[in-house]
Amino acid sequence: MQISYQTEFCAAYRLYRDDWTLEKNREVYGICASPNGHGHSYAFTTTVKGAVDAETSMVMDYAALMRIVDAKIVQAVDHLNLNLDIDFLQGIVPTSENLLIAFWPIIAAELPDGVEIASLCLQESRDFRCEYFGPKS
Repeated sequence: MQISYQTEFCAAYRLYRDDWTLEKNREVYGICASPNGHGHSYAFTTTVKGAVDAETSMVMDYAALMRIVDAKIVQAVDHLNLNLDIDFLQGIVPTSENLLIAFWPIIAAELPDGVEIASLCLQESRDFRCEYFGPKS
């Protein structure tokens, strides 16, 4: 069984590698390599899976999942610069792919026994989203 929690956060960032030239960065990352950065209003969905508990009739409490995601991810990144302000993202190009890879172990460490992440999804616009199924996928 799976349950999901979707929330939102806003963040600024720049896609840029210091070991590449400005031309190479613009070729690969386009306008996302703008020297002053840009931002998105992200929709972030966490889906967890596990057995339905015989006593509670739940995989886990929705409110508990919400508290984990909000405390560990949203409060850590909302309205901040992903390149400059977030310790666990230092040295990482903050693509949607890399954000989900970084978020995974943070959320996984907080889940109750018998519950694990099924997927994380980050939608950065109406047209583009990234979904991650974990380190073994």
